[in-house]
Amino acid sequence: MKLKPFALTGRKHYTYRMLDALLASHGLVAYLLIIAILLGSAFGLPVPEDLSLIIAGILVASENAELWIMLLTCYLGIIAGDLIIYRLGWITGPRLFRKRWVKKYMTSSKLQGLRANLEKKTFLTIFVARHLFYLRTITFLVCGAVRVSFTRFLIADAIAALITTPLMLGIGYLFGQHYDHIVGVIKQIKLLLVLVGVGVAIYLYFRFRKKVESHAEEAQDEEFDEEEEGADSEESPTIH
Repeated sequence: MKLKPFALTGRKHYTYRMLDALLASHGLVAYLLIIAILLGSAFGLPVPEDLSLIIAGILVASENAELWIMLLTCYLGIIAGDLIIYRLGWITGPRLFRKRWVKKYMTSSKLQGLRANLEKKTFLTIFVARHLFYLRTITFLVCGAVRVSFTRFLIADAIAALITTPLMLGIGYLFGQHYDHIVGVIKQIKLLLVLVGVGVAIYLYFRFRKKVESHAEEAQDEEFDEEEEGADSEESPTIH
C-alpha cells in the first residue's frame, strides 16, 4: 500500500521532508529511518518523538513494516536517545544550571523543584517525564547533571517506554487502517481553517479600522474643544 503525505505535504522544512520520507519508506529503510530520527531528536532534531512513532504505526498498518520488528526498533531507539540526553547532562554537570537556554526554558524555582523531586521520587519523576514531551529532555538532562544512578534511570525509563512505544504505535496503526478517510477529513479541516482564518482576518481588519477612526474622531473633538476654549479666552474680558 503506497501512502501519500497528508499534513506534511508542501512543507519546505527539512524535518517535515524527513517525516514524509519515513511515511513513504518500507522494510529495512523504514527501520533505519525511525532509528535515525529518534536518535536525532536526542541531538536537537526538532522532530516530535510521538509523531515519529505514530507514522511507524501507520507503516505497520499499511504492511510496509513488520509489527514486532518496528516495535523493537522504536523501543530501542527511544531508550538509546534518552541515554544520550542523560549522558549529555552527566558530561555538562552543574554547569547545566548556568546555561542561558536552560534558564530561559525553566525558571530557577522550577529547576530546584525538579531536583528535589528527583531526590525524593526518582522513579516516579522519570516515569512521568517520559510521557510529557515538554519535560522529557530537561528532566533527563538534569538526571545526568545531578548524577542520578545510571541503573535507576535506565530501569525507570525502560519501564515508562514500555507504555509510550506500543501506545503511540497503536494510535498510528488505527490511524493507518482508516488512512484514506482521515486524509480526506484533514484536507476538509485545512480548508475550513483557511476559511475561518480569512473570516477572522476580515473581522480584525474592520475592528482595527473602526478603532483607528474612533481615535481620529476623538483627537479631532479634542482639537476643536481646545480651539473653542482659546477663542473664549480671547473674547472674555479679564476680571481683576
